[in-house]
Amino acid sequence: MNIEKSLIDILWVLVCSGLVLIMQGGFLVLESGLTRAKNSINVAIKNVADFGVATLLFYTFGFGLMFGASWNGIIGTSLFSPVFPEGKAWPPTFFLFQLVFCGTSATIVSGAVAERLKFHSYLLATALISGVIYPIAGHWCWGGSLTGEEHGWLASRGFHDFAGSTLVHSVGGWVSLALLLVVGPRIGRFPEGGEAKTVTGSNLPMAMLGGILLWFGWMGFNGGSTLGFNEKVPGIILNTIISSGFSLMVAMLSAWLIKGFPEATAPLNGSLAGLVAITAGADCFTPIQAAIIGSIAGAMVLPSEKLLERFKIDDAVGAIPVHLIGGIWGTIAVGLFGNLKLIDPNIERSSLLLTQVIGIVSVGGFAFGLSWCIFQLLNKFSSLRVDGDEERMGLNISEHKATTELIDLFLAMDYQRKTGDLAVDVPVEPFTEVGQIAERYNLVLDTVRTTLAENEKARIEIANAYEKVQIEQDKAEKLLLNILPGSIAEELKSNVGLIADSHPNVSILFADIVGFTKISASMKPESVVRILNEVFSHFDVLAEKYGLEKIKTIGDAYMAVGGLPVPNQMHPLLVAHMAWDMKEILSRFRLKRMGTKLRMRIGINTGPVVAGVIGTKKFIYDIWGDAVNLASRMESHGVAGEIQVTESTADLIRSDFALTERGEIKVKGKGLVKTFLISHRLRSPEESFGNLGYSFSAS
Repeated sequence: MNIEKSLIDILWVLVCSGLVLIMQGGFLVLESGLTRAKNSINVAIKNVADFGVATLLFYTFGFGLMFGASWNGIIGTSLFSPVFPEGKAWPPTFFLFQLVFCGTSATIVSGAVAERLKFHSYLLATALISGVIYPIAGHWCWGGSLTGEEHGWLASRGFHDFAGSTLVHSVGGWVSLALLLVVGPRIGRFPEGGEAKTVTGSNLPMAMLGGILLWFGWMGFNGGSTLGFNEKVPGIILNTIISSGFSLMVAMLSAWLIKGFPEATAPLNGSLAGLVAITAGADCFTPIQAAIIGSIAGAMVLPSEKLLERFKIDDAVGAIPVHLIGGIWGTIAVGLFGNLKLIDPNIERSSLLLTQVIGIVSVGGFAFGLSWCIFQLLNKFSSLRVDGDEERMGLNISEHKATTELIDLFLAMDYQRKTGDLAVDVPVEPFTEVGQIAERYNLVLDTVRTTLAENEKARIEIANAYEKVQIEQDKAEKLLLNILPGSIAEELKSNVGLIADSHPNVSILFADIVGFTKISASMKPESVVRILNEVFSHFDVLAEKYGLEKIKTIGDAYMAVGGLPVPNQMHPLLVAHMAWDMKEILSRFRLKRMGTKLRMRIGINTGPVVAGVIGTKKFIYDIWGDAVNLASRMESHGVAGEIQVTESTADLIRSDFALTERGEIKVKGKGLVKTFLISHRLRSPEESFGNLGYSFSAS
């Protein structure tokens, strides 16, 4: 540590150290702006904390590993926790400059793995880079920089990485890639079976400011790498700015051409890619070469981003396209374009290009391989990333319990969303934009609460009305089922319109107790009702037995029909058998007090009718038409104790009944009508219908 510099050199390197430290702030605002607000505090804290970790570890042993006495050009073995001699200004100045470089390499990882990594996991990654990977890889190329001797094995081969395209930026990129492969993408970044979703940053203007700060700091990053103020410095800074400017324009225009619009982050990442690429050979390029190198770096940004998306690698801020890809390209560019006289007059271009590739592969293999193995091992014992709920909540709260006015508002709104409790307004922070939003939101809440109250009142009224309707409907349904045929009742329930159907062929039965009006005149009313109820109840059982429909009873008259509402081809025989059974049942009735037998006139006709439901409150199922009138005349013009049928019915029941022709009777509106009397039954119902599946029990 006997090397000394002039005071102007020391001053220049100290100023450049400050400029490089400004890059730490540039990374902070850039990464915070490119990530979501719920993680901005976490990103900022990481960019502050990683420099503290780098300072601790680089001073303790990283500086010694990098610049101590070399062991076979691989690792330093001295200068651990160095104590710098009094009166010597250069050694501490050199240490400060190398420290801010170390911090820059470490902080690259922060943006790449943002929004999913536990804070202590990031600190472990920072410790790995600043304490092990960066110092060892740095020794291979820059190991003798403090004393002016070339101890590193890569430096001995002629590897040229002026300000660290590979040793600083690619190392950060390789470690970022390893960590991304272990922890995976953010939730929702790559939907199953869908296209990758773009996560929009919370503050793009702030990110742009970060880019400008990095641009400014890079002048010290490259300009200070001369380790002194000399005639090369202006040209180095010029190359740096030219490369970045050309890279910015090419990246912006290529993204504009491909996407159809000037994408916001394209010029930002494009400018940084140009800065990274020029860093390896800013001391050996012409301005024209710097423009070419920057243009190529800018053109590589978008394809690199698409390649990462294809493999579902979620780089939150584009650190890999900028630092890893840009660093690799810049290191190769030295072999392609670098001025050999300024690098090493004795080296050939092909040899230099090969050496550059060896340096890229060796440093990349070491940085990626070691970090990937360590991250995988750590992840098996304890997950490096936060769980899903914490990630959705945001790392500001889950990792640091840090809130902002906006986060407080979001938490209150999220509570209302989950619980449905809208009774309390969200808190209002006065004199802020968030407070104004909260005030407007509370006005909306008030309207919602009013609407909900009105809706609840309306719901209760509707429920009460529905209950009343349900009661009435139940009553109506019971009424329907009691007084109407089942099929008609079901149809009426499902169809509120009129029910009226034409039936081309049915058999109608009319029956009337002969002389019952005269007989009942001397009886009490309740006795009359009891007798009729007993008689007609037997008839109802018969109607059910033969599958017929009772249409109505009027006084001592009874009416039934066969063949509706469900058609049945056997309706004439069914009606005739019911009429015969009615006649037999009635013959067994005798009025005890009067000793009088009851007799009926029964008339039957077969023909077309119209049937329907009459009434809306008290329903009547009735039939009408000329065939009904004729059946009525068969009863009224009949013979007491006999069953009289029309010719149309007689022709259909001869298989089961013996008929006697009565002759023609005069019917009003019809003239002379040929009639028949049923004399006796030839076949029982069981014999007639048993083979058709009917089952009859003894009456």
